[in-house]
Amino acid sequence: GTQRIEVLQAAAEALGNVETAQGQFFQTAADFSQSQGRFYLRRPGRVRFEYDAPSPLLIVADGATVAIEDRDLETQDRVPLRATPLALILDDQIDFETDAKVLEVRRANGLIAIAMEDRSGDTEGQLVLVLDATDYSLLRWNAVDAVGGVTSVQLAEVETDIRINPRLFRIEDPEEENERD
Repeated sequence: GTQRIEVLQAAAEALGNVETAQGQFFQTAADFSQSQGRFYLRRPGRVRFEYDAPSPLLIVADGATVAIEDRDLETQDRVPLRATPLALILDDQIDFETDAKVLEVRRANGLIAIAMEDRSGDTEGQLVLVLDATDYSLLRWNAVDAVGGVTSVQLAEVETDIRINPRLFRIEDPEEENERD
């Protein structure tokens, strides 16, 4: 009851207080394939995941849209940011109780796990945030898709409240880039 509400408020406040961040990420996909790279975040709504080779992926959210670019296939898929789990943690005013349907809050071994799903029904699946229980910093998240596949993203060497070039959050059209080459 009260303790759950306090944990959710403290987590939302801690996440919301981080205006910018950058660091490394390590991803394990539902098929157990692994990739890694660097991420850049600028609240509200902006994030960039630059995958290291051999992964051809680049994911950029510009505040309204998320673009998933596959450089090998020369394709780019775009979806509204609000239709992705990223919207919840990139909002400038995070409120888990209002913006999500919180399924579980668990504290164990110095960690806090918050399992939630989209309250509006726009996004299928669940998101589990794993935070440090002392300072509520985000350590990793697990995205569970509609068929139960889990993609886990762990963060490392995170620096917060630093200058980040706003150009990193521009979504480029791969066809325009090819025409310039």
